[in-house]
Amino acid sequence: MHFKNQHKLLSPVELMRLIEGPGQMNQKMIIVYVGLGKQTDDKDGFIPGSIYLDINLIEGGPLWNLVSMEQLGIILHKLGISNETTVILYGQQIMASARAAWAFMYAGLEDVRLVNGGIHAWKALGYDVEEQPSILRVNEGPFPRLNPKSHYLSTRSDVEKSLYDQDSIVVDVRSWNEYTGKTTGYDYMKEKGRIPNSVWGYAGSNPYHMEDFEEKSGDLKSLKEIRRLWEKSGITPEKKIIFYCGTGWRASEAFFIAYLMGWPHISVYDGGWMEWSQ
Repeated sequence: MHFKNQHKLLSPVELMRLIEGPGQMNQKMIIVYVGLGKQTDDKDGFIPGSIYLDINLIEGGPLWNLVSMEQLGIILHKLGISNETTVILYGQQIMASARAAWAFMYAGLEDVRLVNGGIHAWKALGYDVEEQPSILRVNEGPFPRLNPKSHYLSTRSDVEKSLYDQDSIVVDVRSWNEYTGKTTGYDYMKEKGRIPNSVWGYAGSNPYHMEDFEEKSGDLKSLKEIRRLWEKSGITPEKKIIFYCGTGWRASEAFFIAYLMGWPHISVYDGGWMEWSQ
């Protein structure tokens, strides 16, 4: 089965072909390592030529929602990313990369891709790595013309309107124990439970693992396999789908998977359970 956007998920081999291949792609391509905190905390190395993004720059507490569109534009500009840039994201976890991918797509970037398996898959093939990411140079290019795709982000009001709409479905991609109210999953969340009438969309054992979507290697499972899981819960492409989790990371991964499948009506409820429960 061929999925519409599956080419947006790159294997390390496909990425190497883009890096070494001729043409305009090399000049307009930026490879971004998505990490959490200072880049010195990442000991696995970096794909040569990639730059570093601390994900804390694009989301903030107390709800860990996406920063303003103005601030996001500033970050993109500092990274040297324009509307014409092909942005390729990777890291130690596909979850963090997917969070950045969703944010960039929401900002209006047209060509955002992920490296399947991240840095570990790259190293497993014996490709070279660098100890440090590339140094960001002062960007003298034009400020990106942000054209937000507002339909990629759902608010609490959007969720409330969708809960009892037959053509919509609110999908919880937290662990089963979070969904059923046995645990909050986080030490900084007190309230247990789920959004009323939401459907469980599978996920993993806790907020930091997505075993239902990922192999032990960190690669995504086949899209066919994930689609079969979702169909069990009535999650199908003709519906308007709102994904949510605790604070947005897992929902962003589910969003990107649905995007790879070519599903047209998908969004992330950025506030997630943290906002709803408060």
